[in-house]
Amino acid sequence: MKNDTAKQLIEQNNKYREQLTPENKKYYEDILLYMRTFGFFYEELETEHYLMTILQDILEAQKHGESAEEYFGKNPKEIVDQLIKHFDKPSWKSIFKISGLIFLISSFYTICGSFIAPTLQVNVFVLLMNAILSIASVYGVFKLLHLSIYIKKQFPKIIKFFVIWILLMIPFGLFILIQFYAPKQGIVKIGPPFDWMAILVILIMAMVYVLFKKKREFYGGLVYVVSLGIFGLLLRIPQTKEFFQGGKNPTYIVLVIILPLALFGLVNWLILRKMKDEN
Repeated sequence: MKNDTAKQLIEQNNKYREQLTPENKKYYEDILLYMRTFGFFYEELETEHYLMTILQDILEAQKHGESAEEYFGKNPKEIVDQLIKHFDKPSWKSIFKISGLIFLISSFYTICGSFIAPTLQVNVFVLLMNAILSIASVYGVFKLLHLSIYIKKQFPKIIKFFVIWILLMIPFGLFILIQFYAPKQGIVKIGPPFDWMAILVILIMAMVYVLFKKKREFYGGLVYVVSLGIFGLLLRIPQTKEFFQGGKNPTYIVLVIILPLALFGLVNWLILRKMKDEN
């Protein structure tokens, strides 16, 4: 019920926001982003109620020829910070929701990455550390985004891009380092015939979910995973296993590195192109 009410408020907000003048819209959208990045740690409904109240106040002031800056002042951050103090206790549900999604995606690709290894295996410690890093990354990203909105000093676009790139690469690099330095005691090996059976089950589940739900944003990832799965199956079929020399054949190594990534990039490019044509 709360989620439905929050969604209705978001839809109303999107609609009413179009009635603002360009100047007032920019002023309000900074407030909106500032509150939502902070409100992510609280109940969504509470945040949206406050945002709608502020929007209605600005629209009312606009009717009387008063700008948002004249109504709220030149430092809206202070007013919003005062409002935030009245928020209820933080809700970790949202944090765990998006963290869980990142954890599932990172763990899924970790498992799929082992398809092309001679022995299918999963490191429990890797999955555990992925979960911790997912929560920390989500909290850190939203906190930094929240703090950056009202930074007055303007930086060149190249510096902003570089800073954002570094911030994104840090968790990405940590996810990769975890694969190499996680304790080996947590490794669980899956031997034949359960290895190729597990690969088939994972591939079927991934295809059913993405294709039936029509998740176009996951098409590139699906092609990447399916190509890894096919190589993994070829590595375990007696007729082709000898040709790939147990995963040591140079041709096999080059193909499993280049082909899945190339297909991933190609499919994503085609999807983006199609989306642009539709718009």
